[in-house]
Amino acid sequence: MSGRQFLDTLKQIGYPKSHDYQPDDFDWLFESEAATPFLRWFCDHVGPDNVLTEEELQKFQELQSSGAPILGGRQLEEALQSMPREEKTLSGEQLREEVARLEDVLKTCDARKKILLHHRNKLSLHQTATNHRLSKLDAVQEAAKQEHRKQVDRCREEDSKMNTDLEELTQTVSKLTSLYTSAADSCSTTASQQGAAFLSQLPLDHHFAKEDAFMQQLTEYTKRQFFDGIADLAGHAEGSRYQFLDVKDPSSLLVAGETDQVIRKNCHELARLQNIFPLSQRQYIQAKVQEGRTRAARQAMERKLQQLHSKPYPQDTAKLSKQLHETQAVLSAVQRETAALSEVEVPRLIQANTELQATRVLQGDYNLKIARQDYFISKQEEVITQLLKQRARNEFLLTALEVEGRAHRETRRLLMALRKDLDRAVAMTQDRLAILQDPAYKTSRTARATIDSRDNFTLRLHNVIVGTPSEDHDGKQPLFRTYASLEDGARGLNHDLQSLQTSLADSSTGKEDRLAQLETSVQDLGATVYDRAAPGSGPTTLGPKAILDSMLKLDLTLKDLEASLMETLKDMNKKKRELQNDPNLVKERHLFVDFHTAPHLLKETIEDLNVRVQAAQIS
Repeated sequence: MSGRQFLDTLKQIGYPKSHDYQPDDFDWLFESEAATPFLRWFCDHVGPDNVLTEEELQKFQELQSSGAPILGGRQLEEALQSMPREEKTLSGEQLREEVARLEDVLKTCDARKKILLHHRNKLSLHQTATNHRLSKLDAVQEAAKQEHRKQVDRCREEDSKMNTDLEELTQTVSKLTSLYTSAADSCSTTASQQGAAFLSQLPLDHHFAKEDAFMQQLTEYTKRQFFDGIADLAGHAEGSRYQFLDVKDPSSLLVAGETDQVIRKNCHELARLQNIFPLSQRQYIQAKVQEGRTRAARQAMERKLQQLHSKPYPQDTAKLSKQLHETQAVLSAVQRETAALSEVEVPRLIQANTELQATRVLQGDYNLKIARQDYFISKQEEVITQLLKQRARNEFLLTALEVEGRAHRETRRLLMALRKDLDRAVAMTQDRLAILQDPAYKTSRTARATIDSRDNFTLRLHNVIVGTPSEDHDGKQPLFRTYASLEDGARGLNHDLQSLQTSLADSSTGKEDRLAQLETSVQDLGATVYDRAAPGSGPTTLGPKAILDSMLKLDLTLKDLEASLMETLKDMNKKKRELQNDPNLVKERHLFVDFHTAPHLLKETIEDLNVRVQAAQIS
């Protein structure tokens, strides 16, 4: 059912001004499912046979106005049945003509019946093939439904995952915002100490005050420990910490930094010690010898007393005399050895020890210098240790602040990147929503016969295929454009396309035939010319001198073309090597190709580079 059938019905029943309308003007009536049955009944049953004309209506009004009774219902049916029917009497010629007419009608009906049977068989075959295809489409439809359900489930899962991620992102950003907001709101010192979230928000005045007090105490301690002249006193000005002292050089005997009077006094004291050392050593040795003698006598007396207590002396005087002589001989030998030691060895050893005694004194003085220098170095190390601790504290504080600042910059970079991604996602979503607002992507519950005026895509497609609707004889354009006219235009376009393809195939076949015929003619002509050439007369000249000159010029042109091709190949190889050696040129080449062939890829590449540059600048 369409507006054309409705308009034809109106024209048949003589509706006034029905010729002024177009079929498209009534297509909108068939979009309503409730009105479609009535419109179908109206088009199928209403016609000139059951519609009263103006003359019949006028006669009925005259009958009503005359006051005559008007039959109706059963009375009207009985009156119609009682009316006599007039039977026409036909002659033999009229009967033969009627029979001939009826035979022609019968033949026409038989032919129409055969045609209808043929159409029925074709439609039956078509229905069978359609049912077969539909039976195959059941599995495809079921698979498509399953795939659709899977896609819907996947979209729901992705949607729920996206919602969860967005909620987590919102919570994280809210926490981060509250963290920075609370940190910014804490302005007082007490509040910042209690609720400061970052190291940079903590007050450092107390720390700096303690550092200043520590520096003052360290300065005072350094002044107390390192007074004027302590470096000279510790021997810091000398070239070497360990060096041999020369006794003959008074300036290097004792601690450097002392006065000349002290140095001379120390030198005299060293000389006095060297002078009295031999006498004191001899007295010391004599005292040790006397001590040894006394100890030996005491031990001898103890042995004698033991002997007296243990056993009496022998009564033989000869034996006693012999022991006395032996003891006296041993005593004489010991006295000679003692005299030799005291007169020769002991003075020589005392003299050698006298020289070493000065070295021992100088060594003690040198140990004193080393002890003082060690004391100075230990104090220096103590001060240096405190300074290193102070520097470590300051560097640790600076490092912590730098790490915190880097974390803040990284957070800002991530937030900026997240903002750009969200803006891009919002823009893409808005674009999709704008596209989905197009009526072409919306499914209607009722099948429309007319094209929606908001469906710009279908309207443009209709204008391209069917053409812009022209005005009718009254200067009016049709109100609606229908899908039926679009389908008719598409069928016509397909028919034109098939006609053009057939014409093109025919023309290409004729062209190939003509080319084959021309090639055969050229071969026959060449064979005829070379066969008729006289033997020994050289090659056959196929044309005048102008043709030969043209051939020579063509030969030269081919050589020049070959040379230019070689140069082009060299240039191309050179550019290939440059591209292999320089990756920037390769990137430029790809960008140039994307500029002409794939602008969206070029746009994505540039956006990626911008994001990288901004990230590098932020970091």
